[in-house]
Amino acid sequence: MEKRLLGLYNLSSDLTLANSYEELYKIFSSALKKVLKFDNFALLIKHGNELKVVHTVGIYKPNFPLRLDGEKGITVACANEKKTIYVPDVSKDPRYIKAAPNIKSEVAVPILYRNELIGVINVEKAEIDGFDEEDIQLLEIFANVLAAAFKNVEFKQKLENSERKFRSIFENAAEGIYRLDKNGKIIEANKALQKFFGYSEEELKKMDPRELYRNPDEREHFLEALRKNGYVRNYEVEYVRKDGSIVIGNEYAVLVKEGEEEYIDGIIHDITELKKAQREAEFYNALLRHDVANKLQLVVGYLDMLLEEKLEPEAKELAELAIKSATTAIEIIENVRKLQVLKKELKKEKIDLDTIIRDISCEYCKEAEERGIRIEYRDFGKKILANEFLREALANIIWNSIIHSRANMINIYAEEDDKWTKIIVEDNGIGISDEEKKKIFEMGYKGRDSKGSGLGLYLVKKIIESMGGKIKVKDRKERGQTKGVIFEVYIPK
Repeated sequence: MEKRLLGLYNLSSDLTLANSYEELYKIFSSALKKVLKFDNFALLIKHGNELKVVHTVGIYKPNFPLRLDGEKGITVACANEKKTIYVPDVSKDPRYIKAAPNIKSEVAVPILYRNELIGVINVEKAEIDGFDEEDIQLLEIFANVLAAAFKNVEFKQKLENSERKFRSIFENAAEGIYRLDKNGKIIEANKALQKFFGYSEEELKKMDPRELYRNPDEREHFLEALRKNGYVRNYEVEYVRKDGSIVIGNEYAVLVKEGEEEYIDGIIHDITELKKAQREAEFYNALLRHDVANKLQLVVGYLDMLLEEKLEPEAKELAELAIKSATTAIEIIENVRKLQVLKKELKKEKIDLDTIIRDISCEYCKEAEERGIRIEYRDFGKKILANEFLREALANIIWNSIIHSRANMINIYAEEDDKWTKIIVEDNGIGISDEEKKKIFEMGYKGRDSKGSGLGLYLVKKIIESMGGKIKVKDRKERGQTKGVIFEVYIPK
């Protein structure tokens, strides 16, 4: 028994070193021969609904599998029942299928891992009752060891496949991928990153990473943000290539812990050409807006001068239409400019909401009076944190109510809770259909009878979102009936 226990110990140690199934089967059969006497041995592994013979000793290795849903045989019975079957005299068991001459006794032991069938160990002897209880116990222990080793090889192979896939992705990715040590030194850099900087991987490993930055202080800001949050996203940096040219990268990085070691894994997306195109587009847009707006202002000025002259009614009407069209075009250009500004992060400051609302109400009082609309505002009494475009957004909402609501009252007030300051603009007009509510903040959408550009409420939404806020529109109820519209603007506190 001592020899068998030593063999079991050696088997456990040897099996953990196996890197392939073939190696595993050979180690197992070799160890089994040293501790158990048998004439024939077969190791069968489950594949789908079949058992395939993968290794034999004493008998030939058949090419055909054993089906688990129809085949006879002691091995198949063992697999289906997931329990050891010992047949002392095979001639007396109808399940026995003769595979070799002179066989008298047989043991089939299932290889189970957490009740999952992996396969079957089958041993045979040319004598009746050739195996004792200790033999069977030893086979069951060997089966348990083999099951664990089988899963270990399975895990190793999956890991190797994953590593191969990762390495292939790492090396062939279009984006620059790197790994840094905890101090920010480059450990690995893929081909795309080497191309981005113009240095080889070996050169990058030897460099102080600050040398790659146009502004070396950016490196410290990057690492500081990374250590604070555990990750960095959309970090735009200007780098200096080996040839001295400037490139721009959009960087994503994350802190990774592997055991006791800490690394920084990251990706750099080359946005040099994109930024160049954006800057050119911004320049031409600004130039176009400036020149066209100036020319339109001149047109409006000339037309105003023309209207001061005595004109025929038809000519006067045409001049007024031309002024209106030119003024609308100027407004569109100005709205486009504002949308461009909103793409940038705008500074927030404390703004007196009461002053803003009263200024807007005063500015639009003439138009409101002409339409028989009374504007009421209840003082909020507090300043709120917002950017410079809040007034523009609220003015647009109030103007829309004056022009389109057909109301006789517009009520404006503000409320707050722990998270939001909510500014409400409500009217008692004709309301907005549910279908329109879904589209009202879309770019280019114009409601009934609207002669505008379709940018007004889209611009409002963008302004509110630039402050981290949101805007909603819903029906106003009066005595259970829909009577007008409520705009709710939420500004985070």
